[in-house]
Amino acid sequence: MHELPDTVAVDVVLLPPGPIMDMAIGVNRTLLAGNADGGIRLDRETCPPHISVAMLPARREDIPEITAKVDRIARRCSPMTLTADAVAKHRASTGETVSVFHILRAEILQLFHKTVMNALKQYPAPSAGPPMFVGETSASSVDCLLRFPKTAAYEHYSPHITLGLGDLPGLIPGIGFPIRFEVTRAAVCHLGNHCTCKRVLAEFGLGTGAIAANGRAARR
Repeated sequence: MHELPDTVAVDVVLLPPGPIMDMAIGVNRTLLAGNADGGIRLDRETCPPHISVAMLPARREDIPEITAKVDRIARRCSPMTLTADAVAKHRASTGETVSVFHILRAEILQLFHKTVMNALKQYPAPSAGPPMFVGETSASSVDCLLRFPKTAAYEHYSPHITLGLGDLPGLIPGIGFPIRFEVTRAAVCHLGNHCTCKRVLAEFGLGTGAIAANGRAARR
């Protein structure tokens, strides 16, 4: 069990199923092959591919209450059938290109996002800078976290799975779009650099209310 800082960079996420995680990790390895210092190295345990739902800096003492609220929302939400329809790219504030699987914003996903955002908006703490994150963290990662409610939420919400730093082609050998998959798990995570999920603080099954502290839920 890692001790959390006084202020925690929190990400509420959806965790894609194993085959989609492995696909994202494989694409990430392709990006890293062209840029060994690419900064984002995905894996299932210490940096899982995910779909961010809500980000905020939160006080450590509020984490149990935040986790309980996400648990209640998750138990009322059925598993979601989602679609990745393309590789998308955007330019980070550092000038780096970030490649992602773009996820169509299904109605159930938008409702889940909005419900979580509304439930957690009373909890944001003042920024504590990089110490909020796991490990060494850039100022751009802090900025991304703090800007989320204004630039990436509600009508601006654009769900995606980050694949890594680098410019991917629109067509990837062995991957055909659209990719449909079912999401059955959500989690509360502690963010690392580039707003990656470095620690799973709690994990939930959608529609079941099942909760596992410290990410010790059964893998599906």
